[in-house]
Amino acid sequence: MRSGVTHHGNISDAFMAEAVACFQGLLFAKETGFTIVEVEGDSRTIIEKINQKGFGRADLDSVILDIKSMGRFFHKISFKHVRREANRVAHFIAREGNNRSEDTFWMEEFPSAVRDMVTEEET
Repeated sequence: MRSGVTHHGNISDAFMAEAVACFQGLLFAKETGFTIVEVEGDSRTIIEKINQKGFGRADLDSVILDIKSMGRFFHKISFKHVRREANRVAHFIAREGNNRSEDTFWMEEFPSAVRDMVTEEET
Protein backbone atom coordinates (compact mmCIF):
# COMPACT_ATOMS: atom_id res chain seq x y z
CA MET A 1 0.00 0.00 0.00
CA ARG A 2 1.24 3.44 -0.88
CA SER A 3 -0.17 6.92 -0.53
CA GLY A 4 0.74 10.49 -1.16
CA VAL A 5 -0.32 14.11 -1.11
CA THR A 6 0.52 16.68 -3.75
CA HIS A 7 -0.23 20.38 -3.53
CA HIS A 8 -1.97 22.16 -6.39
CA GLY A 9 -3.04 25.72 -7.04
CA ASN A 10 -6.01 26.91 -9.04
CA ILE A 11 -8.35 24.05 -8.12
CA SER A 12 -11.78 25.50 -8.87
CA ASP A 13 -13.98 23.24 -6.72
CA ALA A 14 -14.33 19.91 -4.93
CA PHE A 15 -15.08 18.03 -8.17
CA MET A 16 -11.85 19.24 -9.75
CA ALA A 17 -9.94 18.40 -6.55
CA GLU A 18 -11.33 14.83 -6.62
CA ALA A 19 -10.48 14.40 -10.31
CA VAL A 20 -6.93 15.74 -9.91
CA ALA A 21 -6.40 13.52 -6.84
CA CYS A 22 -7.57 10.50 -8.84
CA PHE A 23 -5.17 11.30 -11.68
CA GLN A 24 -2.26 11.87 -9.27
CA GLY A 25 -3.03 8.55 -7.56
CA LEU A 26 -2.95 6.72 -10.88
CA LEU A 27 0.30 8.40 -11.84
CA PHE A 28 1.79 7.37 -8.50
CA ALA A 29 0.53 3.78 -8.98
CA LYS A 30 2.08 3.66 -12.46
CA GLU A 31 5.42 5.05 -11.28
CA THR A 32 5.64 2.58 -8.41
CA GLY A 33 4.90 -0.43 -10.62
CA PHE A 34 1.32 -1.40 -9.83
CA THR A 35 -0.41 -3.36 -12.61
CA ILE A 36 -3.81 -3.93 -11.00
CA VAL A 37 -5.55 -0.88 -9.58
CA GLU A 38 -8.92 -0.34 -7.94
CA VAL A 39 -9.77 3.31 -7.45
CA GLU A 40 -12.32 4.07 -4.76
CA GLY A 41 -13.75 7.56 -4.55
CA ASP A 42 -16.56 9.16 -2.60
CA SER A 43 -17.46 11.61 -5.34
CA ARG A 44 -20.21 9.78 -7.23
CA THR A 45 -20.09 12.47 -9.93
CA ILE A 46 -16.40 11.94 -10.69
CA ILE A 47 -16.61 8.12 -10.60
CA GLU A 48 -19.62 8.17 -12.93
CA LYS A 49 -17.86 10.58 -15.33
CA ILE A 50 -14.83 8.30 -15.46
CA ASN A 51 -16.99 5.22 -16.09
CA GLN A 52 -19.18 6.81 -18.78
CA LYS A 53 -18.24 7.32 -22.41
CA GLY A 54 -19.26 10.94 -22.93
CA PHE A 55 -18.11 14.19 -21.47
CA GLY A 56 -19.94 17.02 -19.76
CA ARG A 57 -18.36 19.84 -17.81
CA ALA A 58 -15.64 21.38 -19.94
CA ASP A 59 -13.19 22.16 -17.13
CA LEU A 60 -13.31 18.55 -15.90
CA ASP A 61 -13.17 16.96 -19.36
CA SER A 62 -9.41 17.18 -19.79
CA VAL A 63 -8.69 15.68 -16.36
CA ILE A 64 -11.26 12.89 -16.92
CA LEU A 65 -9.66 12.15 -20.31
CA ASP A 66 -6.23 12.00 -18.64
CA ILE A 67 -7.61 9.58 -16.04
CA LYS A 68 -9.14 7.34 -18.70
CA SER A 69 -5.93 7.35 -20.75
CA MET A 70 -3.95 6.12 -17.71
CA GLY A 71 -5.85 2.83 -18.02
CA ARG A 72 -3.49 1.64 -20.75
CA PHE A 73 -0.64 1.41 -18.22
CA PHE A 74 -2.41 -1.21 -16.08
CA HIS A 75 -3.42 -4.83 -16.67
CA LYS A 76 -6.65 -4.19 -14.80
CA ILE A 77 -8.19 -0.96 -13.58
CA SER A 78 -11.58 -0.23 -12.05
CA PHE A 79 -13.31 2.79 -10.55
CA LYS A 80 -15.81 2.33 -7.74
CA HIS A 81 -17.92 4.77 -5.75
CA VAL A 82 -17.81 4.34 -1.97
CA ARG A 83 -19.61 6.22 0.76
CA ARG A 84 -17.65 8.98 2.44
CA GLU A 85 -17.51 6.95 5.67
CA ALA A 86 -15.63 4.22 3.78
CA ASN A 87 -13.04 6.74 2.61
CA ARG A 88 -11.84 7.96 6.02
CA VAL A 89 -8.21 7.08 5.35
CA ALA A 90 -8.08 9.18 2.18
CA HIS A 91 -9.59 12.17 3.96
CA PHE A 92 -7.18 11.82 6.86
CA ILE A 93 -4.22 11.73 4.48
CA ALA A 94 -5.56 14.79 2.63
CA ARG A 95 -5.86 16.72 5.90
CA GLU A 96 -2.38 15.54 6.91
CA GLY A 97 -1.02 16.76 3.58
CA ASN A 98 -2.61 20.18 4.04
CA ASN A 99 -0.54 20.55 7.20
CA ARG A 100 2.67 20.03 5.24
CA SER A 101 4.38 22.56 3.02
CA GLU A 102 5.66 20.04 0.48
CA ASP A 103 4.42 17.00 -1.43
CA THR A 104 4.58 13.89 0.75
CA PHE A 105 4.55 10.20 -0.19
CA TRP A 106 4.35 7.16 2.05
CA MET A 107 5.74 3.95 0.61
CA GLU A 108 5.75 1.49 3.49
CA GLU A 109 5.39 3.42 6.73
CA PHE A 110 2.25 5.44 7.41
CA PRO A 111 1.18 7.68 10.27
CA SER A 112 -0.02 5.47 13.14
CA ALA A 113 -3.54 6.91 12.84
CA VAL A 114 -3.73 5.56 9.27
CA ARG A 115 -2.68 2.08 10.37
CA ASP A 116 -5.32 2.20 13.10
CA MET A 117 -8.06 3.23 10.64
CA VAL A 118 -7.10 0.50 8.15
CA THR A 119 -7.10 -2.11 10.93
CA GLU A 120 -10.51 -0.86 12.13
CA GLU A 121 -11.96 -1.06 8.58
CA GLU A 122 -10.70 -4.62 8.14
CA THR A 123 -12.54 -5.89 11.24
